[in-house]
Amino acid sequence: MRDTIACVSPWLEWVVLLVMIVSVVGLVLPVLPGLLLMWVATLGWVLLDGGGAVRWTAFGIITVLVAVGTAAAYWWSGRRASGAGAPWWVLAVGTLGMIIGFFTIPILGVVIGGIGAIWIAELIRLRDARLAWDTTWAALRGYGIGTGIQMAAGVAVVLVWVTAVWIS
Repeated sequence: MRDTIACVSPWLEWVVLLVMIVSVVGLVLPVLPGLLLMWVATLGWVLLDGGGAVRWTAFGIITVLVAVGTAAAYWWSGRRASGAGAPWWVLAVGTLGMIIGFFTIPILGVVIGGIGAIWIAELIRLRDARLAWDTTWAALRGYGIGTGIQMAAGVAVVLVWVTAVWIS
């Protein structure tokens, strides 16, 4: 079976590389779920290219990188906002704003929707635009740090995958 799949391998690797590049762009411009897309592409590469110890090991490492990168990014973002005084429900409103923004405003909707929702929720809660902005600014800094964490995880995913391709 490996001989049959070996003909597909170079094409499959080019497709996965393209998905990896698009995913890295998706980490900066929240259009696509970057790390998740990288993980799915790697799983497809392992399954469609015949598996093997190197590929499954790379997939395991990539799974850990994606999980840790995603969890750390969300944790850090929430920590910055809650550290500035935002209660859990304001963060929930911000998450809802991100989801709505994703579907209504191309490319920057996640950021605009999330930050806008946090600012409005804090304005309602605090009744002071300056204090609401302070919390919103902390959330925005947390989002930036979270994006940086996801970018570092994404670059690590690409390096692990390229190394696995080169070795196998």
